[in-house]
Amino acid sequence: MAIQEQARTFWNGRSSREKGLLALAGIGLAVFIIWPMMISPIQVAFQNQTKALKEISTTYSVAPDILARYTKLGNRRKELEQFYSGVDLSADPLSYLERLLRDTAKASGTYNVTPREGVQLGGKYAHKVFLVNFQTTSMDNLSAFLRELTSGKQPMLISQITLDKRLSAETLNVQLEVSGFEAINNSK
Repeated sequence: MAIQEQARTFWNGRSSREKGLLALAGIGLAVFIIWPMMISPIQVAFQNQTKALKEISTTYSVAPDILARYTKLGNRRKELEQFYSGVDLSADPLSYLERLLRDTAKASGTYNVTPREGVQLGGKYAHKVFLVNFQTTSMDNLSAFLRELTSGKQPMLISQITLDKRLSAETLNVQLEVSGFEAINNSK
């Protein structure tokens, strides 16, 4: 209580001008002390909250599109897995391709199949790419070859095809870039 009495005596001993200046100094000191300790953190919290709200709002507005795409890709994956579940991927795609060229396309003359570097997919399959050049005289044989190549017992993907028919000859030059899949046997 002695401190309160001393403060009251000190305050009462001041003129009104000194009291006004002391009150103004006290308010200024309080602002300089309170602002960094209380007001500034509150402002930062509101700014962070506003930023987080904008991010959540953006995520919320984009989420339906992401979910729709995820569902679509999941359905596509199921379709592909179902399609390839009946496919024999244990056979070498190169020998399958050469057999099709010989038996289905009935390639006239020599044919050339050049393997290119492929990649492993998921540790279970190898994606193999081949460049194929051959000549044929029959559009029916070419059609049967392409049908069997893309939808036969070991379907392959055609990424590029070039057909070149010479005016003077009855042969059709065919260039393909195809890719196939082969199961990787990890017991080797």
